[in-house]
Amino acid sequence: MEITFIISIALNIAAFLLTVVGTYIMLKGIDADAHLAADGLRSIKYFTVQSNLFYGIYAAVFAAAELIYGSAEAVPGVMYLLKYIFTVGITLTMMTVMCYLAPVVEKSYPPLFKGANLYFHLIVPLLGLTAFCFFEKAAVISVPQVFLGLIPFGLYGIYYAITALSHTENGQVAEKYDWYRFLANGVNKAVPAALIMLVAAAGVCFGLWGLNSL
Repeated sequence: MEITFIISIALNIAAFLLTVVGTYIMLKGIDADAHLAADGLRSIKYFTVQSNLFYGIYAAVFAAAELIYGSAEAVPGVMYLLKYIFTVGITLTMMTVMCYLAPVVEKSYPPLFKGANLYFHLIVPLLGLTAFCFFEKAAVISVPQVFLGLIPFGLYGIYYAITALSHTENGQVAEKYDWYRFLANGVNKAVPAALIMLVAAAGVCFGLWGLNSL
């Protein structure tokens, strides 16, 4: 086996195991923070958690496929495409936390690296980003397929919008239904915010694709 292939397997196994660790810490509420975390199963509502759970599970499946097929080139292309989609999800999670939530949420930076946040906001996303961009070069993704990376963002956006907008009073949404504070300045400001997020998500898609293609 080539060294890059072995490293890919190791990174995927590590991502799965650390996702399990992060999930355990999250469910137990160990070092949970009031601003960027919730108690137990309530944390599932966060895209951060959802994207990491999906990625961690798929990382295990992908590592198993790598071991079964024995070479990067033998792994089916559709598996690389799914790996790309899930990697976009966790990368978008990390970038959103670092560039949006950290500046706007009170006492945000220390909690970024406490409890489950350490795994879901930083470690697992970095493992996934590193694996796909630098050690899974056998992935062949066309330009039209790049936009498939927007699927996690789109599905979560629909879920978030339905949850928030169904609990609107006088143009405002309570924080318990707008946990990322995207609608904090009013529902009317939501469209520009959504467009900015869409552009950012597309940027992540093309960024990952570009790094993997180098």
